[in-house]
Amino acid sequence: MEVYYTTVKNYNLLDRRNKLLDLTFSNLGDNKRILVKPNILGPYPPDKHVTTHPAFLDWILKYLIEVKGIEEGNIVVGESSGFSTEKAYEVSRIKEVCEKYGISFLPFERDKSVKIKLLNTTLAIPKTVIDSDLIINLPKLKTHVLMRYTGAVKNLYGCIPGGLKIKLHKYFPRAYDFAHLLVELYRYLSKGREIISVMDGIWGMDGNGPSNGKPVNAQIVIASRDALALDIFATYYIGYNPMDVLTNRILTERIENWEDKLNIFEVDGIVRRRDLMEVPRMNFRKPDTYYLTSILPPFIIRLISSIIIEKPRIDRVRCKRCGVCEKICPVGAISLENLEIDRKKCINCYCCHEMCRFNAIKLRRFL
Repeated sequence: MEVYYTTVKNYNLLDRRNKLLDLTFSNLGDNKRILVKPNILGPYPPDKHVTTHPAFLDWILKYLIEVKGIEEGNIVVGESSGFSTEKAYEVSRIKEVCEKYGISFLPFERDKSVKIKLLNTTLAIPKTVIDSDLIINLPKLKTHVLMRYTGAVKNLYGCIPGGLKIKLHKYFPRAYDFAHLLVELYRYLSKGREIISVMDGIWGMDGNGPSNGKPVNAQIVIASRDALALDIFATYYIGYNPMDVLTNRILTERIENWEDKLNIFEVDGIVRRRDLMEVPRMNFRKPDTYYLTSILPPFIIRLISSIIIEKPRIDRVRCKRCGVCEKICPVGAISLENLEIDRKKCINCYCCHEMCRFNAIKLRRFL
C-alpha cells in the first residue's frame, strides 16, 4: 500500500513534479487500452475547483505520451457527470485538453453498456470501462455532505452512466448502504485491470462539498496504485480520522494490520519515507452533516433522523429555476412550482445540493 505525495503550490509548477509520476507509473507494463477518469461533477469552470483541473489532466496526458511513449489512440478520457456531461466537458475545459493531444473524450451516456449485478442490483457499466486494461483515476480532494469525503474510491462511481447514478440513491438511501455500493463497485473494477489514482489536491474544497463548499489551496498531489491507501492518507491530511470515512472503514475490515502495510513516501527532489503521524495536516472544515452522525450509533440516528439530520431546502433568493434539482431527485421530492422539498419523501441523499450550481440548496435541521 504505497502512497507518494508532493507539495505543489499552483498548477504552473506541475511539470517539476514528474518524479512522483515516475514512481507511481513504474513497471507500467504493456497497457494497450487506458481509460483516464477525471472528476467532472458538472459544468463548473476550473476556478470553482469542483472538477479535476484541466492543467492537472494536461500534466498526466503529457507524461503518458511524451515520457511513457503511449500512443494517443490507446487513451480515452471518460466521465459521466451528474447532468449534461458534454457541457461539463466544455465548461471544465477538459475537452480543450483532450483536443490538444488528439485524445478521445467520451461521455459514458453515449457508450454501449454491459449489465452487471452488485448487491442484488443491476448496474450498467460502459463498455469502454469494461474493455480498459488500466484506469487512471484523477479524483479531486473534496469534502462531501453525504460521504464526508470524496476521493479515489468515490470518484469511480462516475463510471456509472447518466441518471442511473442518481436513481441508485433510492435503493441505497443510507450513507452506510451507499458506501457498500461504492466499495463493491471499486472491487469489481479492480478485477482484471489495474487502477492508478493521482489526486488533484493543489486546490481542493472543504465545508459542504463536493460543489458548494469553499475552495482551499491544499497544495498537495497524492498518488497510489491502491485507492484505499490514497484515501486513508488524504483523509488524514485534511484533518479527519480516516476511519470516519465509511469506504475506508469497510475496505480495511479485510486487511489485517493495515497500518503496518501503509508505506508513505514524500517526493521532493529526493524520496523520503514518512510515518503517517509525521505528515503535516490541514484542518479542512467538515460538512454540516458530519458531526452528529459521527458521535451517535446508527440505530439512534435512524430513530431520530427526522430531528437531527440536516435536510435540504430551497433558497428562494438564489434559485434560478433551472430545473436540475427537480429532474435529478431520485424520489420526486422537489417541486419548482412552489419551490419546496417534501420532507417526508426526502431520503437525504443530497443529490440536489451536490448538483446545484447556484448554491441554492441549503441544509437545515427542522427542530
